Amino acid sequence: MSKRQAKAQASSARAASTALGGFGTSASAFSASSSPLSYVSEPPDFSAISDPNVVVYFRNLSKKDSTTKAKALEELQAYIAALKEPVDEGVLEAWIKMYPRTSIDNAKSVRQNAHTLHGQIAASAGKRVAKYMPKSVAAWLCGLYDSDRSVAEATQNSLRLVFNSAEKIQGIRRAYQQPILEYCRDAVDKETALTLSDERITSPDDAEAKYSRVISACISLVGSLLANLKPEDLSKFQADYTSLLANSNIWAFATHADAPIRRSLHRFLKTCLTKQPDGINANLEAISKSYLSGALNSDQSGSAYDYLDVLATLTTTHPTAWTEHYKSKTSVDRRLRQFVKKGSQAGPRDYWARLVDLFKAIPKEALPKSSADAAELLNAFHGGLVKKDEPRANLETALTSYLRVADIISEPLAEGEKQKLAEEMVLPLISQYLRPSLEKPQWSLPPDGIGIAAKAATVGGIEGALRKEWPHYIQSVVDDIKTSAPEQSKDYEKSQNSLIQQGRRFAAFQERSLAADKTGRFTDVYLESNVSIIQEALNAVKNRNGKPYGAVAIVVEFLHKNGTFISANQEAKQQLEDFVQHEIPKLILSRSSPHLVDILYTFYQSPWFEASWSECLKSALKEPESPAKVAALNALLTSPKIPASFTLASKDPALQNYINANVHWALEGSAEWDSFSRILQSSSDILAPETTEEILSCMTTSLSISSQAPYALQGFRHIVKHNPSLLKSFLSTENGSNLLRQLLLASESPDDEIAEESAAVNSSIQTILSGDSASKKSVYDVIQRGLLDATKTSVSVETLVDLAKQLVKAGASWDEMVNVFPKLDDWSLALQPFLDTAPRRSLAITNPLGGAVYLVQPDSSGASLNKVPRDADGYSPAFRIAQYIIRLFKNSDLFNLRMLPSESKDAIIFNLALTVQLADDNLGLAGANDLWAIYNPEVEADAMSFMSDAQDHIKEEVKCLGSAWSDQEGGSSLLTWSSHLLSKCEKGVTPKAYYQARVYSHLVSEAIELHGSPSSLITAMQSTLKELRKTKDVFALLSFLNAFKEPLAWTKSCERMCNELVADLTGLDIEQKAEEGLQKLILLNTIVSEQGDTAQSIAKQRVIFFVKHVLPYLQDLDMQLPIRAELCRALSTLLPLMSDIYGEHWSDILNTLAASWTKTSELEENESRSDSPIPFVHASLKLYAQLRIMTKDEDPNDDLVEAWKESEQAIAKGLINLLKHSQHFPDEFHQPLKIVNDVLARQISKVPLEHLEASEELFPLLYVESQPVQQTAFDILHKQIPAAQEQISIDSAVEKTTARLPEELLSLILEAPTASAMAEANFERNVPLSLRGYLLSWLLVFDHLEHASFKVKNDYIEHIKEGEYLPGLLNFTFDFLGHAHHEPVDVSRLDITSYTPDQEPPRRDVQWLLTHLYFLCLRHMPSLAKAWWIDCKSRPIVATLDKWTQKYISPPVVAAALQSVTDWATAQSDADPDSPFSIRVSPRASEITASYTVDEQTMSMRITLPPAFPLSNARIEGLNRVAVNETKWQSWLMTSLGAITLFNGSLIDALTTFKKNVEGAMKGQSECAICYSIVGSDRRLPDKRCSTCKNLFHGGCLFKWFKSSSSSSCPLCRNPFNYG
Repeated sequence: MSKRQAKAQASSARAASTALGGFGTSASAFSASSSPLSYVSEPPDFSAISDPNVVVYFRNLSKKDSTTKAKALEELQAYIAALKEPVDEGVLEAWIKMYPRTSIDNAKSVRQNAHTLHGQIAASAGKRVAKYMPKSVAAWLCGLYDSDRSVAEATQNSLRLVFNSAEKIQGIRRAYQQPILEYCRDAVDKETALTLSDERITSPDDAEAKYSRVISACISLVGSLLANLKPEDLSKFQADYTSLLANSNIWAFATHADAPIRRSLHRFLKTCLTKQPDGINANLEAISKSYLSGALNSDQSGSAYDYLDVLATLTTTHPTAWTEHYKSKTSVDRRLRQFVKKGSQAGPRDYWARLVDLFKAIPKEALPKSSADAAELLNAFHGGLVKKDEPRANLETALTSYLRVADIISEPLAEGEKQKLAEEMVLPLISQYLRPSLEKPQWSLPPDGIGIAAKAATVGGIEGALRKEWPHYIQSVVDDIKTSAPEQSKDYEKSQNSLIQQGRRFAAFQERSLAADKTGRFTDVYLESNVSIIQEALNAVKNRNGKPYGAVAIVVEFLHKNGTFISANQEAKQQLEDFVQHEIPKLILSRSSPHLVDILYTFYQSPWFEASWSECLKSALKEPESPAKVAALNALLTSPKIPASFTLASKDPALQNYINANVHWALEGSAEWDSFSRILQSSSDILAPETTEEILSCMTTSLSISSQAPYALQGFRHIVKHNPSLLKSFLSTENGSNLLRQLLLASESPDDEIAEESAAVNSSIQTILSGDSASKKSVYDVIQRGLLDATKTSVSVETLVDLAKQLVKAGASWDEMVNVFPKLDDWSLALQPFLDTAPRRSLAITNPLGGAVYLVQPDSSGASLNKVPRDADGYSPAFRIAQYIIRLFKNSDLFNLRMLPSESKDAIIFNLALTVQLADDNLGLAGANDLWAIYNPEVEADAMSFMSDAQDHIKEEVKCLGSAWSDQEGGSSLLTWSSHLLSKCEKGVTPKAYYQARVYSHLVSEAIELHGSPSSLITAMQSTLKELRKTKDVFALLSFLNAFKEPLAWTKSCERMCNELVADLTGLDIEQKAEEGLQKLILLNTIVSEQGDTAQSIAKQRVIFFVKHVLPYLQDLDMQLPIRAELCRALSTLLPLMSDIYGEHWSDILNTLAASWTKTSELEENESRSDSPIPFVHASLKLYAQLRIMTKDEDPNDDLVEAWKESEQAIAKGLINLLKHSQHFPDEFHQPLKIVNDVLARQISKVPLEHLEASEELFPLLYVESQPVQQTAFDILHKQIPAAQEQISIDSAVEKTTARLPEELLSLILEAPTASAMAEANFERNVPLSLRGYLLSWLLVFDHLEHASFKVKNDYIEHIKEGEYLPGLLNFTFDFLGHAHHEPVDVSRLDITSYTPDQEPPRRDVQWLLTHLYFLCLRHMPSLAKAWWIDCKSRPIVATLDKWTQKYISPPVVAAALQSVTDWATAQSDADPDSPFSIRVSPRASEITASYTVDEQTMSMRITLPPAFPLSNARIEGLNRVAVNETKWQSWLMTSLGAITLFNGSLIDALTTFKKNVEGAMKGQSECAICYSIVGSDRRLPDKRCSTCKNLFHGGCLFKWFKSSSSSSCPLCRNPFNYG
């Protein structure tokens, strides 16, 4: 132990000795100090602990700091948890000694961890802990009663760790009763706040808190022993319990300042009253002293209910505690008054009910014996319940208890004294309820005080008091009726509402008091008063024309609550009937109408009611529209008093017409829906069936009128909310179906508010329909009609799908969902017009059956496409149905394809596949079949989504078909299925047969791809192929070849068929038999292109004969284009087989291609007829590409190479012609044309530049609606322009003409796009081609500038300036880049010095190109760009452009400018190494230093480029001036700066100007004849001329000469020097 620790312990011991000295003897001090809970204790012995770390933990546990203790306990827990052996005995002993004191520490974390650690140690020690249990068990169990819940839970968990059942824990209590009792007795008797805590380091509050925790836990623990142990267990230590109960110290805690201690003691006493009755009897006097004499007048806040509860129990079992055992000098009734005057002392609501039990149990001897004493007690009671700190929520319960106690107290009193007590202490409550007064706040009642008032009317002695006071109450009501404020008064409504409230209270009080009093003692009083009030009220209403509606409301309240016994009075009844029959119709339009109607409906059973009601209605209807009329009708029709059997309203035609008109006004917006809404809420039938039908039909029609739709939706919302039953019968009608359709259509309105309202109303209606099968038919009709009736107002497919989903539940059968599927006949009928329309010939490029499209014979009924209806998106019914089907199947939990009958499923799959083929054509070529008739990116995306989903479902179904085929017969099953499918296809060459053949090809090839094709199937396939060839059904044959292309590859049947076709074609006159020749060519191309290397089986000689035979037909430019296209396709495959054959056929083919291309005048000129040039151009370009490949072979054919070179110019001309004539039709929605343009672009890009013609005719191609064509034209021009600029520069210099930019090019940049125009452009797929063309044109302008000479470049810039072309570009640039909105884009990741198209997403691509163009502007036209910036009127652009340019653009501009200077300086130096002019460039500082050396002296200047160059001016400063005066020097610097500013920021021009100025100044200068230097020591030129010899001298040199020679003669001629 350190000296510091020893000193601290000694100090603690002295402090404890001093503190305990108050107990008297040293023995008591010793016993206190030896208490396990005292802070003064002998430290435990740690010598038996082997682990030094554990010793440290225990020593830390002895520290004063709570955080240190908690940390030490956590470390001990970790140590115990890590032990693999039982805990050491030394650790166990040390812990047992420290545990009790640690378990009561002030810090919650310390107590919690202490109990947890104790459980761990006990569990680890096992049975060895038993001998230590007497020392620790009490502290352990006390933890269960800790005031902190987390500590109690930790104790509970630690106990369960060792004793895992409630029985075992009960056994602990039973086995260790004695040590527990000793521990608790010692704590009560010996411990104080000073013995438990060191006052030097513990605050008084913390010390008291610890003491309170210990005492309350000990008392609770003893109470738990008494409550849980059996009597036989308790009897073993009865003496200890008796001794404890006899200890007066424990009962003194009843008045302790700490609430937990008091609560524990109160509960302990309650337990003792049950478990230790003898002990209580023996100590009743001490208990009475503590609980009555002391506790009744003590503060019981926080323990009030427990105290009252145990006091009531004690009084019930031992009433003598209030009498003979009560020994205090203060009377017990005074103590009782003191107690009730304190109120509930923050107790719960049950406190007041338990207080009544106490008064019931108190002996009569202790209760007041006179009205004065009783009044004093009740005054104290009432004062307690109205205290400010009493919860307002407890007031009703408290007042009820007050009245019950008043009844109990008054019972033994004489009648006279009872009445006197009631008048004084009870009647004020009734008065306050009937006529609330702010002057008596102490008698205020809870909001619903009727229960209290009625209860007060039952208290003993109240009858006489109430009879005496009641006439005054009635007279006050009558007076209020007579003096109520007139209508003109500002307090009119306040006065009338006050009357209503007063009447309501009087009527309610009478009703409740009569119900509570079964004797009827107040009936006569109430009846007489009611009659007088009703008479006065009716007279006031008649005399004042119904204006005092408060008076009428009083009559209504009395009739409603006391009508039975009022009607018993004949006079009152007759008066009321006369009033109803004769006065109410006259007053129905007054302010009293709602209350008058209530009186009217009270007499519903009277024979004259119908006539009186009709008279009231007639009076209301004939009145002009006014708020009074609306109020009267609302009262008549929507009164809550209307009986359920009331039918007069629905039979009145005038009323029905009025309601109908009111709805029309609401639909027009000139009236509100409130009145109609109230009618809907009426409990009776107000609307006739005919009126309901008319109203709902009118509201349905209004949904389609944009101005009325919002009002109609409001009306439907009211109907759905208040009376949805109106809609059920209506929805089953045709108009009901129309309502559903109009709601669905409105839910797609562009007006978000209308759309949301419609969706909400529709959803509510679907909920109404969910259980009504008859009404569901209307919804099914909506779906079927919605699919087939495609109009501008048709409901969208998405909405129909949502509707179907609402009608079908998960797991529904086919019969339950069949009505939401379209009828297959309707679908087939919708597809028919498209299947009768011949496909476009240009689709041969993208079509899976290739040239088969040429064979289709157009149907004359194709014109019927114009009659196909379309919805707002241009979708046909056929496409809508297909979309609907696919979207249904995407909800697989509701609609599963496998749930359909096989016949329906097969038909749906086939129709879907047909629709996919039609959609594929229309997607590839806009207008190919007009399956949808609007073409934009949104529709295209929708169509692509449909195709993807449809193909997925088809693939899934084919996969399921394959799984059904057995492994053994998979091949035959596949062939059987495909044969069955083929048999369903139409024969012939009709469009329908063509599309069905495509479907067959697609489905079968999909099946083969998924499931493979067994080799055993080859023979059967060859047989099928043989049979198909015999049928002459060309579409069936083509589809079979295409479907089985992989299995049939390398089969003998295909090789034989291929050779036969080549042989047949070689001997066929194609010109005479064009149709037969075309068929055979298509079959041949299908085989050689689809069947792998089948063409290799053709003999070379046969190929040669074939080529020689068909070449004349290819050369015939008048031959049908389909035949020529198929010939090109065949030659592309067959020519490589004869690449080593020499002959003229090579040049013939190339010349034919060139001639064909040159002749082409329009790629789309015949698209509507049979001969579209697109397939031929595509096939011919592919043939040309194949020939190019052949020329690149290792050993190419010499004739081919020679022919290639000879035809290159003609070919280039033909390709350019194709390029020119591809501009008249956009290819965004024309996939064949786009494919041709792509192939054309690739071929042109490979043509040598010298073979391409002049550029003027290519400029317009920059604006065509085809990206490949546009890009190709740009690439050509981009190559040609730099080469042409050299000649232009020479011509301009020789002829001294002004160079001009091409007008064709300038016309392309004349009109700049605007950001507002581009706001609606779609950048999802690509850059808008018009914008792209404009920007590419500017790139070509800069191509002119970059490669032009200085003079030509300045001419070009002047031309651009004259035309004012640049502002348009820059305005658009910085609007698009975000500068105009203070949000310029970040271009830090873009290489702005160059541009490569299509490397970034479209919008980012435009940003890159615009930034690059701005960079080029600052490089080549900085003066124009800066002038635009200075004149710019957009403040955001001006504010943001400078910093943005400085950050992103200026650095590369400066770097390029400095590099150009470096290159120029290097060239100058190489040309004249001895030149006195030198340039030094500093890129890091952005500086250029120009120096000129004269006589070893240097004149120099520096050009500094600012960070925002060239928007900010360059700075020029003179570094060293030599040979010239300051004026001329500054003139030179300004001239150089002007060269930069005026001549487009050319730094080289500035340097050249400076050099020319210096050289001009030095030219002709002679040396000084004295110093032999041009520049003197004063850095000036010789300027003193001798008038005789004409030589020049420096002034300084001449002065020195004169001085040294003592003469003023010329140094040379010796004549006198004349300065003049």
